[in-house]
Amino acid sequence: MGRIVPRFRVQSWANQSIDLSPVQSWATDLAEGRLSVQSWQQQMRQEIKREYIRQYLAGKGGIDQMTARDWGSIGGAIADQYRYLDRFAQEIADGKLTEGQIRMRSGMYVNSAREAFERAKKRAAAEAQMDDVRWVLGIAEHCEDCVDLSNLGWRKSSPWPFKMGSRNAFPGSGDTECLTNCRCHLEYR
Repeated sequence: MGRIVPRFRVQSWANQSIDLSPVQSWATDLAEGRLSVQSWQQQMRQEIKREYIRQYLAGKGGIDQMTARDWGSIGGAIADQYRYLDRFAQEIADGKLTEGQIRMRSGMYVNSAREAFERAKKRAAAEAQMDDVRWVLGIAEHCEDCVDLSNLGWRKSSPWPFKMGSRNAFPGSGDTECLTNCRCHLEYR
């Protein structure tokens, strides 16, 4: 039987996993010629896959809570990121990006895994019949979108209360002004 880990600790571990990702140093290695675009892209693919799986597992409550639907969700999200990464790698190969741009965008790929964590939490909350949700500001400078979403307070989670245009917004989804750099999280009751 597993042990129950407090939400704040799981949130902290999820953030640490993203913060400790090596993608920034890989971008420097790429820019300085220590990595080829192909090698960099392969490492990025592996890191994206690992981080999305880690984040989803943390949000869902561990591997024992996973269903085929959950694994399918992770696979779809990873496939989307791979398509974006292919275009990114082509821009690098074409010499269109500076080292700073490569570093920034590389970090955003790993940051986007936060959405997997939040989507898994949403599924786990629904399964636990928690139907109230609120957007909680993280420790960071906040964009106006996140402040506005946070100011909504507790809301019913169905239909999804956090929209940006026609899309459902989640921390890390790229739908707020802060894009994937969002440090906010969702809380359920």
